[in-house]
Amino acid sequence: MKGFIKKHLNNEEMLIVFFLCTIFVPMWGVGYVIPFLLVLLFLLAKNCQKGRMLQIVKTKNITPVFIVFIIFLILVLFSSIHHTGSKWGSTDGFWVMLSAFIFYIFGSLTGGTVNTGRLIYNVKRYFPVAFTFIILTTVNFKTFRGGMWGEINDLTSSVLMITGALCGVFCGDIRQRKDLQASVILIPFILFAFYFSVKISSSDAALLLLVGYLFFLSVHVPDRYAFAAVWTFFLIIVISGIGYLVFNGPIDFKSLLSPQRLESFLSFRPQLWLASLSLIRQNPWAGIGSGLYKDFYEVIVPLLPGTKSVLAHSHSLYLVHFVSHGVAAGLAFITIIALNLRLVLSSLKDMEKAPLGLMVMGIWFFTLAYGLVELSPASRELVPLLWGTSGLLAGTYSRQEQIW
Repeated sequence: MKGFIKKHLNNEEMLIVFFLCTIFVPMWGVGYVIPFLLVLLFLLAKNCQKGRMLQIVKTKNITPVFIVFIIFLILVLFSSIHHTGSKWGSTDGFWVMLSAFIFYIFGSLTGGTVNTGRLIYNVKRYFPVAFTFIILTTVNFKTFRGGMWGEINDLTSSVLMITGALCGVFCGDIRQRKDLQASVILIPFILFAFYFSVKISSSDAALLLLVGYLFFLSVHVPDRYAFAAVWTFFLIIVISGIGYLVFNGPIDFKSLLSPQRLESFLSFRPQLWLASLSLIRQNPWAGIGSGLYKDFYEVIVPLLPGTKSVLAHSHSLYLVHFVSHGVAAGLAFITIIALNLRLVLSSLKDMEKAPLGLMVMGIWFFTLAYGLVELSPASRELVPLLWGTSGLLAGTYSRQEQIW
């Protein structure tokens, strides 16, 4: 085994392979990532030059992210200590937020150590393999009881986010007509995402987000051949959708646009957001604490007379930390997102970084869009995918600074 690794993988490739493993392994169970993190830490220590972390932290584009992230962690820690009943391991809890920071650091170290071209090559090489395993498991997910397969919304988030990542990195790397051949690999994954959105996902918005993302990507890819490829994928989805409607009978638009259907889609979310604002006003400094859904439920019940639903949280990525940890923590979290998106947009100006930038953009597109009405994109199983890849892109800036 040792001889096989030496023959087929150099140190840089081993580093990125184990980093990608730490991204995907949590989807099969959070605890299983620890052995990979230990190996990754060993490889980072072996490969990183002395002072590499300091160099990355001092990179002008990344420094604000680290500073705000640390401030955010301090505020979350303060809120968690202040509220003795806080659930530190919940989606908005301190341990999950700390793991997001750790993956961001590991991603930054990996991105700053591995050559950018080599990084993109390996991501294109191993992301499809990981996604294939997810697809094979998804087909029989009702019998699987680990990781994200315990929650359909988490599974929907992962399928959409990984599809976005794949489309971004492959289409972003198209530079000449011959490179179009590699993008063909995306077709089965896009078609699966379409099938998943229509047949498996419980979200009414999944298919709309998928189509919207392909249109969004076609605007941002740097090459005209890449535009042709993305537009083809867009048309494939549209034609597949029309075919699905034709062979499954006419769609009842009256039923689709009925108040009952709209109410089902929103699932009382406006009332949840109003309850969130009420809790923020009552607890502006330290919030209500992480995972304290009982307090949230007591506020939402008067707004929903007669409902039997247990609505336990804000159902919004943008409001969760305001409610749980206070206004300052909420603003810090939104600032971290803004700074990360700034790096993504900046990377699109650099032909070398563009594939990684579009990869991260694909992940964040679904995170922020789906996050308007759900917390699933922030689930602990998806933290490594979300923050690890963001750190990966950030780390590439330490190799050659570019001021936006």
